[in-house]
Amino acid sequence: MKTKFFLALTLIILGAAGVNAQVRIGGIDTDVPTKGSVLDLNNADGGYVGGLLLPRVSSLTLSSVAAFSTDEDAATKLVGLVVYNTNPGAEGLYIWTGPVSGETGGWKPIWRKN
Repeated sequence: MKTKFFLALTLIILGAAGVNAQVRIGGIDTDVPTKGSVLDLNNADGGYVGGLLLPRVSSLTLSSVAAFSTDEDAATKLVGLVVYNTNPGAEGLYIWTGPVSGETGGWKPIWRKN
């Protein structure tokens, strides 16, 4: 009985808590995320200086997303995934374009290291 009561109370408290679909990392606690963004990386307080570090992969197969997900429809769900490929000769930023009508889709370079 106590377990059911505790679970119900927890669910009520979580349901009443404010839900924010946007997240700001960095900046001043009172700052709100920039409208239109889901993730707002900010250093408005002038403290630590840094940037965004994307996932680095060394086994990027340029026609598959199998290394990232075993979901049956991963090729569609992961459209827009950006990674940094560390393979020599193909090093750089890549975006998964997903399946395209009449094509297999794949990883397209955004920027490649010289």
